[in-house]
Amino acid sequence: MSAPATAESVLDLIRTELIESGVEEETISPDAKFDDLDIDSLDVGELMATVKRTYGVSIPRAELADVTVGQLAAKITAKAAS
Repeated sequence: MSAPATAESVLDLIRTELIESGVEEETISPDAKFDDLDIDSLDVGELMATVKRTYGVSIPRAELADVTVGQLAAKITAKAAS
């Protein structure tokens, strides 16, 4: 069963996953681009798997190119609501 997706809950999940992947917490903001966060493709895959398990939403990795944390959270929230 999927969790309710609010912009805040999705941002919190993304932030938690990124920190667990070794990203410095102070570098994670809604305006931070994934390309600038120094995470590898395995970490991105784990993040997307967690998003799918939690919210029932699949986001292809290709859609993360040039995307900010905030844009991804908005995309997940919108897909989960539809």
